[in-house]
Formats: sequence, C-alpha cells, structure tokens
Amino acid sequence: MPVHRAVSKRDSVGQYNRLSASQANTYLACPRLWFYEKVYRFKMPQIPVLFIGRAVEEALCRVLRDSPGLVSEAAPTNALGPSPYLEDGQPEAETHPAWPARNLMPLFPNERPSSKEALRDWAHARCRIHLPPALERMKEAWQKDERRAGDWSEVDEQACLEMVLHGVNFHLDEVERCYQAEGGPALQPWREGQRPLHPAPDGFPYPSFSGAHPLATKGAFTWSEAWEVARPWFVDPDAPGFTMNAVHPDHWFQGEYDLVYRWTGSPRIVDIKASLGANDRSGDYVEQMRDYAMLWYVTHERKESVSGLEIWYLKHPSIKSVPVPSTEELEAIETDLERLWQRLRERTPTMDECPPDPRPVRGFSAGGVPADAPDERRCDRCDWRAVCPGGEGPEQPSVPSSYQLPGTSAVTQFEPIGTLDPRVTVRGEVFTVGSQIGTRPQIVHIKQDTYDAQIQIVAKEDSDGQPTVALELERGASLLVRDAVFSVNWKGEIVLKIDPLARVELDTDPTEASSSLFDKQAKHNIAGVVVYTYEKSGVGKTGKRWSRKGMMVMDASGATKVEGWADDWNPQYDLVGVGDTVALANLGLDAWASDVRGDYTRQSTLQIVSRADRSTA
Repeated sequence: MPVHRAVSKRDSVGQYNRLSASQANTYLACPRLWFYEKVYRFKMPQIPVLFIGRAVEEALCRVLRDSPGLVSEAAPTNALGPSPYLEDGQPEAETHPAWPARNLMPLFPNERPSSKEALRDWAHARCRIHLPPALERMKEAWQKDERRAGDWSEVDEQACLEMVLHGVNFHLDEVERCYQAEGGPALQPWREGQRPLHPAPDGFPYPSFSGAHPLATKGAFTWSEAWEVARPWFVDPDAPGFTMNAVHPDHWFQGEYDLVYRWTGSPRIVDIKASLGANDRSGDYVEQMRDYAMLWYVTHERKESVSGLEIWYLKHPSIKSVPVPSTEELEAIETDLERLWQRLRERTPTMDECPPDPRPVRGFSAGGVPADAPDERRCDRCDWRAVCPGGEGPEQPSVPSSYQLPGTSAVTQFEPIGTLDPRVTVRGEVFTVGSQIGTRPQIVHIKQDTYDAQIQIVAKEDSDGQPTVALELERGASLLVRDAVFSVNWKGEIVLKIDPLARVELDTDPTEASSSLFDKQAKHNIAGVVVYTYEKSGVGKTGKRWSRKGMMVMDASGATKVEGWADDWNPQYDLVGVGDTVALANLGLDAWASDVRGDYTRQSTLQIVSRADRSTA
C-alpha cells in the first residue's frame, strides 16, 4: 500500500503543516535556510536542471506505464491515454468509460516482445517517444515560473534521453529477475486478475478483474508478462498533484515514493535521481530513504518493513543500496522526526530560533560514494547569503519606521511586515448570485447596511477538503463570511476572496464577532530589504500579452512578495538591487492560504531608501 491518505476526521495537522524529508534535511543543513524558505517563503532561482529531472522521471514513468501487450513500440505518446482520477486523487469507478487500457485491443502473442533484447528495443523506443513531450511540458513550466533562471537552450536532449534509458535498463534487470523466477509469488494472483488496493498504474481500473488478467497467458511465463508482473508502483504522471502521498497515521509527516517494487512479496523502495550524485545532496538522499523506510513501517501497522532501499543515479549511471534500518532504528527515526515537527510546525519558530548555523559540506563522488569533504563553506553557495548574517547580510534587517517620500508633505509611517493581515469576518445579505462559468470564480454580491461587497469564490474546498461554501446561496440569505481576504479592486469595489482558509456560512449566531466593511484598512505602507526581484509574462485567454513584476522584501518581523502589473511600477524598480532597502506605499493586500502578498497598483509608490554595500574590498 504505497498510498496512505489522511483521515480528515482525525487530521488536526492539515496538509500545509506536515513535515517532509526534504524539509527535515533543509533544517539540518541550516536552520536559517529552512526559516527563509519555509516560513518567509523565499523561492530559490529555478534553473533548467530542476525541471529536467522532472521531465526525465515523467518519461521513465510513462514507459513503465506502457504495456508491451497493448502498445506497439512506434505508437504515439498518447496511445495509452490518461487514467481518470477525482480531484483528491481517488480513481474513478471501474465502470467509468475513460479507463484507457480497456479501450485498447491486446496485441497478438507474436506481436509482443519474446526476449529481453526485444523487450529492451521496445522500451527504448518508448523512451524516445515519451521524452520530447515531457521536456516540452517542463520547458513551458520553466518559462512561466517567476523565478526562472539560466538558459533552456543549453538543455542537452540527448543527455536527458540517456538518463531515461539508464532508468529503463535498471528496470529491465528487475524484469529479468522476475522472468527467471517465473513471476515469483505474484504470478498466479496476477494471472487470475487479482489487484492490490493501489495497483501499479497501467491504465486499467483499480478493482480486481472478474476473470483472468486480459494480458495473461496459460502456458509458459513470457517476457511481456514479466514486464507486467514486475511493474513497480509509481506516481502516475496524470494523477492530480500531491494526491499520491503516504501520510503518517498521526498526520505530522508525509512522503511520496518514486518506485515501489512488490512482485517478490517484500517491498523495495527506489528513489530516482537525474544526477551524478557527486555532491552534498547525496547525504540528504540517504536520510530521505531512511525516512521513507520509517514511513512505510508506520503506515503498515508497524508489522511490515521494506526489504530494500535504493537510489538510482541516472546520470552516472549506478544504483546505490541504502542499508534498511532495524526496527529499533525505525522507531528512533520516527521519534526524532516527530520532535523536529514539534519544533518547526506545532508552533512556527521565530527567526532568532533558527540561527544561521550550517553544518559542514559533505563530500561524495559519482554514484553517491562517500569522499573527502570539499574545502568550501555551505554559506558560500547559499542563495540567501546577500541578506543572511551567515553570509554578507546584517544581523537583523534594519528598516526605518517612517520616511519622507518625495513629493509628499507628510511623513509616511510603515507597518511591520509581520503584522499585515488581509483577513476579515463580516456579515451581509445576499442580493445577487452569479453563475459559475468555466474556471472563473463564482461571484456573489452582499449588502451590509448601506455598503456592498463582492464575494469571489476562488476555492471550493478548504485545507481539510471540506467545502468553503457549505450552503445553497440564495438572494436574501444572511451570511457570515469568515476570514475572507479583503481587497479593493480597480473600480473601488470591496472584494472578499474565499480561499482555502475562508468560509461562507449562514449567519445563525448573533454573538459571533464581525466587522463593518469599512472598518478594514484597504491600503498599507511597508519598508523592507530586497531579497530578490522577479518578472513573469504570458498570453491571456483573449490573446493579449501580459507582464507582471514583483519583489520579495523582508524586515525584522516578516517577509512578503509585492507584485503588480509591469506598467504600474515606477522607474525606480529597474534600479533596485538585492540588499537595498525600499519603501512601498499605498499597497493593497492579497493572500492564498497563509501566503500574504502586497498588491502594487498605479496608485502605489516605490522608493529606494538606502543602497546595500556592494564593495568587493
């Protein structure tokens, strides 16, 4: 059972507050690094290699999903279409017509690969079919990313293909072991059409077949059958994101396995790395696999442990085996991680509680083989060294509490960034209900005395999967709009956005606290140190190009992004550098869940207050 879902009735943690192996490794590498990226939400530059790894893994998984009994080697990439899933990742019913494997006619036995060499030729041909569209999807994602960096033209597609081929070759070795074992204990159940609770993605519905498997034979075990029996569980590339996690029974930890081989009856977890493994991160990968061994153990009632842990380095290529922890070690890993979660997530720590205290850089050679540590400091290659006291930044971000902006007669007072709160709870009576059109948010208008506001329902479910609007909206209904994001649009209208932390309820309890629509402050002034700037652009639904600019700023109390249309920023934006102190006046606020953002409009002002020292002396 590689997927273990949260039980919403018992989940007091929530999907946004769980610990993961990557978070734990980030904190252990440097507490301040964790704080910047997980509390202040700094986003590191997104270079193409980060997207290449995702494309390589996607292509590999699509090859594993294909069947040599259903798909010919020259078939297009969509020959086995996407499987149907609900938004929460649950599979559609067995009777749903979109299950793709049921719509394909099995190949005749003489059309299927009948040797390892023939199976390799088929699988390699599928690699060449699946990789280009996967790379193209990742290129589009990279181009849309506000923090994109580097040059996609330097991506070597042949090198990417070789990594996919290496991954398939590793899998073919597993298929050969399965063939030599004549399918092992999994053969007979597979031939009879039995399927586990979470079968390996193959385009068929999840429930067991009413009879024999459509691709089973009655004679000698075949190579194409070995591919089917040995197929590992993996995250289906077409499944909704973040829905295939295994969640700790107490909900404070989660992880997502890359591959899980189960045909021997003893599960083995594999992690795919599109890299050489010749850097400090190889140490993190070992800890990640140990964490995954713990996660498997606790999600199987502490009765089943994995039989193996492997890291596949596809660029080297090589397989690194990680020793499976003993039961005592698994219990200790769980205890240590739970204590870390309590330290980091039960209550959000302050910046002072997360000092810039990096551990030494570890050394590894290709394939994740331990080697002498390099002569370098972790801070020297940190993305945040310009603003962190461990690098070149001050002990505390120092910003003024007020400033005389050019062209103004009054001194502008600044609010601490950490106090910015866009949420408000208000009462109102419905007087219009708009229809849901496509992906656009549903619009509802409410009145409160002589004032009115627009409710935008942009999230239908909250962080626990419960509806954000749990009632039928009708004209005249009295509503309590709880924790909505308050803003004022370009027309001057009050807008209340319903995101995963907001709710719309019937107003049944007059003792519930609420605010007047005009009690909420609409515009804000802040000052902060610039962490980075970013730009993003695209083409709207009408075909018109759009462009936005923004910056991440921080003070001693918090950090936030400030973003607006490119044409609304004044010329000072192009002069801003990392580490500069800026004033940002007359901002609106926006938010999504716990992520608060400043909204820069043509009425806003940017002013550079002081420059960072960029001397090289």
